[in-house]
This record gives sequence, C-alpha cells and structure tokens, in this order.
Amino acid sequence: MRRQPFKAAIVGGGLQKTMTLSEWDIILDRLADGNGDGDISPQELYKVVAWVFWCVNRRANAVAGMPYLIMPMEVEDDDEDQAVEFGIDLHKLLWSVEAWLSLKGAAYILKVQQRNPPLRLVMLNANTMSVRDWDEYGDPLSFEQRIGTRRRIFQADEIVYFRTFDPEEDVREGIPPGHVGRKPAALIDAINEYGGAFFRNGAIPAVLLTTDGAIPPGEKERVEGVWNKLMRGVRQQFQTVVLERGLTPTVIGQPNSDLAMPEMDESKRDQILAAHLLPPGLAKSVTSRAERDALKAEAYEECYIPECETWIEPTLNDQLFSERNLRLSFQYKQIEVLQKQELEKAEASAFFVSGMMLPAYKENLVSLEETRAVIDAVLLASALPPLDENFEPEERTPPQLLPFTGQEPPDEDDEGTDENAPPTAEERIESRLPKATGSERPKVAAPPRWGQYRIGQNNSSQS
Repeated sequence: MRRQPFKAAIVGGGLQKTMTLSEWDIILDRLADGNGDGDISPQELYKVVAWVFWCVNRRANAVAGMPYLIMPMEVEDDDEDQAVEFGIDLHKLLWSVEAWLSLKGAAYILKVQQRNPPLRLVMLNANTMSVRDWDEYGDPLSFEQRIGTRRRIFQADEIVYFRTFDPEEDVREGIPPGHVGRKPAALIDAINEYGGAFFRNGAIPAVLLTTDGAIPPGEKERVEGVWNKLMRGVRQQFQTVVLERGLTPTVIGQPNSDLAMPEMDESKRDQILAAHLLPPGLAKSVTSRAERDALKAEAYEECYIPECETWIEPTLNDQLFSERNLRLSFQYKQIEVLQKQELEKAEASAFFVSGMMLPAYKENLVSLEETRAVIDAVLLASALPPLDENFEPEERTPPQLLPFTGQEPPDEDDEGTDENAPPTAEERIESRLPKATGSERPKVAAPPRWGQYRIGQNNSSQS
C-alpha cells in the first residue's frame, strides 16, 4: 500500500477537512500575503475600475512602444549601422513587464535555452512567483513558482527579475503604483456599485415603512416582500402603490444629488493618475494641440523614460544581454513628441542666434568672446551639439562714426532737407541696433547640424 503523506486537519463547526502539509503551507502563505484589511487587490481593481485599467495600459503601451537598439558591448556609441539583430521581438515582453510592475511591483521572465532558436523568453505570471532564497547582499539565488499544489524551482540565472522600490523590502517584490492608488480606486468601485444598485432599485433611496399600530406576526415579512417586489427594479419605477394598515414610507437613504459624486470621482481619478505618475491633464479634454503635446512630453520625461532607465533597461542588460556580450539602449530621441519639442528648441535657438546675436556682433554691440559664450549657452540649453571650435561670425565692418559738429540737423519735414547731411546721435545709435521685425516671427532655417535630430515616421534619421 502506498504511504500517505503527513496530513493536517482543520476542525470547526462539527466538520473536519484533511489536507497535505503542502496544501496547508500554501494556505498559510496566502493568508500571510493577504493584507488582512479587506481591501481589494490592484489586480482586481484593474478588472473593474476604468481609470486603473487606463493608467496601467497607458504606461505599458508607452514602454512597449519605446524604440531601442541592441548593440555589441564593445561599441560605446549608439550607431544604427552597427546594431545587431537579436532575433526576439521585445515589445510584447516589455508591455507585460511594465504591466506587472504597475500591478505587482515585480516581473519575471524565464530564459528557456534551446537549440533552434537558441533562446526563448517566456513571461511568467507574477502572482505565482516569489524569491525563494538570496545571498547576504540581497541578490536572489533561486525562485519558486506555485500553481495550485504544483511547485517549480528556478535558479537565478534562469530568471530575468524586475522589481520596484520598497522602503521595507530589499529582495522581494516592491511597491507597485496600483497599490498606492488602491484606496481611491476602491472608492470609485464602491461609487459604481452604489450607483448601479441605486438605479436597479428604481432610483429610489432606502425606505423605512412605519405604522402606529401593531403588525400581526408574519405580516412584517409579507409587507416587506410585497414592497420590494413592487418597487425594486427599473421596470417597476412607475408603478402605483397603495399602502394599507397606515404604513408611511420614510426615506432614510442619502439622495445621489447630495453626495457630490462627480466631484468625488474626479478627485479620486486624479489620485489614481498621481499614483501612476501620470499628469492629471492627460485624463481631461484638452482642445489645444500644443497643450496635449506638452502633457505627453511631461509623461515621457516624468514617468516612462525614468521607468525604463531605472528599472527596465539596467535589468535587461545585467541579466540578459551582458551574458551574450550585448547591450540594449532605448532611443528616446526618436519619440515623436520629444522630437517635436527638440525641433521647437532648435528653431528658437536658430532665431536667437541668427536674428539677434550675430546682428549684434556685426554692429559692434558685443565682442567675439561674448558671442561665442552666448551661442554655446543657447546650444547647451537646447540639448544641441556644442559650437564648432573653428566657428567665427562673418567679418564685421566697424561703424563709420562722423565727428560731432554741434549743429542741429534740419527737420525731415523741411523741403530743404539735405540727404547728405550727417545723421543725428539718435540715428547713429538706432543704426547700430538690430532692426525690428514687427509682430511676426521671422522664419529662420536651422543650421545643417541640427538636421540629425529630425527623425521621420520610419524612425530613420534625415540629415
């Protein structure tokens, strides 16, 4: 007879349930993992709260759409001509990694070594994974996957392990944005449930039926049943009800109009977006295209790019690509909204340099050193290449200053105005200043070296 594993028994309410110690261990782990306060998990909120779904998908879509190059380790600069073909499309994996980081604070990719193709990357469900063992420095040594009663052990070199920051934990999963926005999301879920129940009840708040007389035994349940049958549901909302035995309905629920539902929903929505580091303006109707582009650029600069630089790119390079003498590099400058922002900076810089600084130099208002210093500062602020060391403005012609005669020039309105008369002091000063261009901004073409930042739709540079 086959030996039975050790059993554990739970006895309560006159019933007895036997299970293996392995099953009991899983139950204890689930109890320990629970927060104990009855709060709904970020994964459950993702399925029922639209704003959580929106935030997680927006972050995942942005990370998955991030352009990247895979370069040999010995190549320091990102040169598209020297990039290598990895053989695996990472965009879908990047989407899942970011989604799990947003909901769970950790993500796990299994590296399956095989012959043809030589490598396969499998995304594992983060709810089933955990760090099993780690060394004294906090580096994982092994991982464990639990699916029901089934367990699998993976060594550290088999898993690409991503995690976010947690002030109380250095090894296991970190704190996800979904956890930070859990309470406002749960309130929105409760608002939705309340609103649904309110309208399912015929848009009638809770009602208390009162009477001065005594109700015979059994009548209370009968009256309550009849009332609910007549008044519950949208189809019954226009029914006429006749109350007997002196019953008086009294509203004890709070009307929806007194709860400020839209304001509450908007406040909690902004908290959810803040938890996911997304600008609240993204969720509002913005009519200006410039404002929309500014919000998108802010989301990249404050959320998506730091997420890739801090948690995703270093992890992939350390645990996946370095083993193959490769490195992954995200190409942020190819992102359309950031390209547009940089081009606007370049055009503004071109206008300032060619429309103001160079004319001022030609008019002897600033020195060569001052001109070079200002242009270098402008290029630095615009994130453009530094000024060429051999750069010199066009040869300037010193102004011809005529000697002062002490005589007042004739009035321009006089018929005897001499065109050859020497200019006044005011005219001499005005002639040395840049000419006003009016209210219209002059169209100034960017210098050729700025052309490398203009990327087309096919992500190829246009010089």
